[in-house]
Parts: sequence; structure tokens; C-alpha cells
Amino acid sequence: MVIVNLNDLTYFLAVAETGLLHRAAAEVGISQPALTKAVRRLESQLGVSLFERSPKGMQLTRYGIEFQRHAVTLRAAYEDTLGQIAELYAGELAKVRIGATPATEPLVGRAFLSLLKKRPALRLDLTVQLSDTLIRALLEGDIDVAVSPMPVDMPEELRAVRLLNETTSVVCRKQHPLNASETAVTPQDLGRYPWILPSPSVSVRQQIDAYFLKHRLDGPLVQVQSNYSSPMGVFYLIANTDMLGICSTQHWPIAEQLGLQVLSASRANWPREIACLVRRNGTPSPLTATFVDQLVEEAARPGKS
Repeated sequence: MVIVNLNDLTYFLAVAETGLLHRAAAEVGISQPALTKAVRRLESQLGVSLFERSPKGMQLTRYGIEFQRHAVTLRAAYEDTLGQIAELYAGELAKVRIGATPATEPLVGRAFLSLLKKRPALRLDLTVQLSDTLIRALLEGDIDVAVSPMPVDMPEELRAVRLLNETTSVVCRKQHPLNASETAVTPQDLGRYPWILPSPSVSVRQQIDAYFLKHRLDGPLVQVQSNYSSPMGVFYLIANTDMLGICSTQHWPIAEQLGLQVLSASRANWPREIACLVRRNGTPSPLTATFVDQLVEEAARPGKS
């Protein structure tokens, strides 16, 4: 059985992330010879080469790539343990680190407000990003929970707690020319107007692109690319132009207040499942587990899904 020194694990990750011994040494605060010795010690324990040395720096071998993936998980589990000890010490002053997408931020906000009534000293460290960024942050231990649409390819290091199903629809201003049409809105009609959409790496954008492709159209004419991190700003643009956009169930109250309406078009809506993603290895802190329970309770409230 190989027992790895935690410091050596930290040193390995620093080299893997920087690719340069002198930079990694400065980052972890030890000398370069000591760092080199730690890497060689680790390779000796594992019986494989983790790096290929070259004039350009330190390149991970295939063994190194695999070890890095597990090392990140081990570091996150170790930090989880330290966090739980600190939470026990701090008691009610502990904070929860939650990641949310723009579409799920309202749900996280409602859960926080509900839990705040029971725990007035609760602190929330909220990160709002797109789902791919949140998953990466969760894997690296920067957040403890990601509330996001269920990923198509779930990393094996994560598990999901299902919350609710919601629908993303096409929205426009009430005075939009398509609303004045006496005939049904077609996919071809949607292709004639500019859109505000997230980048092609986002799942809902991929669904919309697939919708256009299915109807043998070139794709939406994206005039503004936005991750919808500020839905009010995006909805304001839609309300004052002929641009089309999208709106999730969670954001509909905001869109409605700004005078938007759902555009009835042939199958132009996209259902998706919202879930809490947590790391499979390691035990969530009691406070984090309580917050997840509150999210489940909030998602089950009538009219919230």
C-alpha cells in the first residue's frame, strides 16, 4: 500500500499546474531542489514516471495525467475535512459555498432566505457562473455544491440530487412583429430576427442550434452573445428591440415585469432537469447537507418548478 505525503501531493499539483519547477517552487514556498526531490520521491513510491522533463518544462505523462485527476479529488477531500473541523469550531458562523448558474440563482436565493430564518448567522459564499465552469470549480474543491442543469456527461467524481424540471422558452417584447402575425410562428420566422444567446459551449445554446439544424436552417442570427448572468439587463434589451431571447422558468417573473412574453412557435421550448451536484468522494459538512435539503424543499414548493 502506497502512503503519499500530503505535502508531496501539494508539490506535485503545483508542478502539474504550472509546468515549471521554479514557478511551482515559488508558489509552494520551498526551494527548487527540495521540490525536485519531492517529485522524485513520489515517482519512486508509485513506481512510474509522472513527468517528462524537457527544455520547455515539465509535461505530465499518461500516468501523471491520471494521478493528477485523483490528486485533485484527494486534495478536495482533505480540504473538506479541514472545513468540517473549522465548522464545528465556528458553529453557527460557518458558511456554505454554493455555485449557481444564472438560471438557478433565484432558487438558491430562496433557499438561503428560508434557511436564514432558522440560522440567522448563516453566511453564503455564492458563485454565479455557467455550468461547465461550476463543474470544474466543484471538482477542484472551490465550491461544495453546484446548482445547475444536469450535465449531459456527468463526471464520475460527482453525484446529483435532482431538484426540479423546468423549461426554457423563446421570449420577445409584446409589440414584436411576430406577435402581430395571424399565422403560426415557424422556425423560418425565428431565423429572420436577431437573437441574444449564450455561447455555443452552453447546453441550451446547443439545443437551440440543434433546433435550427433539424429544420435545415443555418442557425440563429446572434447579435448579442451573453451568458445571462444579468437577466434584467438582457431582458431590457429584448423589451426595447426586435431581438429574440430565452427565458427559464425561474426567471419568468422578471421577464414578465419587463413586458416580455413567451413566443408561441413550433416546438421552440427546451425542457431540462435542474440538480444539486456534489462530490462523490468525501462527506459534505452538516451545514452544506442542510442547505442541500433546503434546496430540495424549496424546489418542491408548488409553483416553483
